[in-house]
Amino acid sequence: MPVVRHRVASPILMTTKARGFVTIPVGSIIETSDSLDEPGLHSVRFGDEELFAFTRDIEERSERI
Repeated sequence: MPVVRHRVASPILMTTKARGFVTIPVGSIIETSDSLDEPGLHSVRFGDEELFAFTRDIEERSERI
């Protein structure tokens, strides 16, 4: 699947496997290769870290670029 990039427009709370929860700040660029057609948690890349965010948060709090 191709990489899809989003610019964060409102802070997004995400979870990691190692650190628990993190907040991604406004203006950050996140990447996902998942289709956002299904609800639930989706894998997101932020820098060199794999995070997980809910589809709804990605759709409502970021803009596709």
